[in-house]
Amino acid sequence: MIYKFNLIEKILLNNDIIPHPFADAASSVGLGFALGCAVKLKITDALSMEYKPVSTIATKAGVSEIGCELILDCLDALGYVQKKENNYAFTKRGYKTLSPQSPDNFRYFILFCDYLYKGYIHIDETIILGHRPQSNMLEKMTDHEWELFSRAMIDISRTNVKEVCAKIPVAKTAVKMLDLGGSHGLYSIELCKKNPQLKASIIDLPPVKKYNDECVAKHNAAKQVSFIPSDFMKDELPRGNDIILAFNIIHGLNPRENEQLAQKIFAALNPGGIYVILDQIKGIGGNSQLSKATTSYMALNLLHQAGGKTYSRNEVDEIAAKAGFTGTELKKLNAPGFGVIICKK
Repeated sequence: MIYKFNLIEKILLNNDIIPHPFADAASSVGLGFALGCAVKLKITDALSMEYKPVSTIATKAGVSEIGCELILDCLDALGYVQKKENNYAFTKRGYKTLSPQSPDNFRYFILFCDYLYKGYIHIDETIILGHRPQSNMLEKMTDHEWELFSRAMIDISRTNVKEVCAKIPVAKTAVKMLDLGGSHGLYSIELCKKNPQLKASIIDLPPVKKYNDECVAKHNAAKQVSFIPSDFMKDELPRGNDIILAFNIIHGLNPRENEQLAQKIFAALNPGGIYVILDQIKGIGGNSQLSKATTSYMALNLLHQAGGKTYSRNEVDEIAAKAGFTGTELKKLNAPGFGVIICKK
């Protein structure tokens, strides 16, 4: 992201002499597509921390030299590469987030966003109708799209798994946990690692089992973490649970669906059990524009993609109370707009 402005730019931006729509409606959108293009066309695969001429990068990526240079200039503006004459190299941030050699790269998240953006051509219809004009995107996803989605979720989870799990109070007597829509299972794996008495079942659709198996094997968690192929909205939940996780779930559901889900979860929990929600929480960041941007954009995105939205703490409290939960606790996360809400039975 563009994060450095000189003094003159700050003054001009603050006084609207540089019109903000110039960035919001033009450069930010175009630079986002350029970032997706750079990863998708493997231009970033041809980069390293050492300076290389455009011709070398373009040849390795199999793209035109002029096109490659224009994309690299966009990455330079975003702070992912640095330019010296007609040669380019990764910055530290660029290597960490874009290089296929980096264990912390965010490539699948970028590719998944690039895929989502293509569907925004129809967003006017969603706003006019108040709902997605077509069926839920999950119902028509190909194997390739499931991979983009699943690996993008892994990218995101790696950034906060320890922080999130540190916010969840696991009683020493807790032995059984469900992770609804848990996909890769990284949060359950971390919680089970911290709590050896705990066993977790990931409940998710069959196409994501491959990625769950991969993560469970990587972390040697097979003795504590298992996978149940199921649609938790349609199928009955196993009973007798001490903890039920619903991470990045409620934003994909409308209010009625969330009430139904909360009721199912309440019935599936033991007395004293907890329903743990991780999501973008509307209003959590006060006056922070970055927090507002996160929750507002995600609300728009989820309405368009799945018929959902982001919810406020009060809305979650009302849904939990209707289901029978005795109270909730909100814990903010470092990421702007994100929080964990713990509902107590």
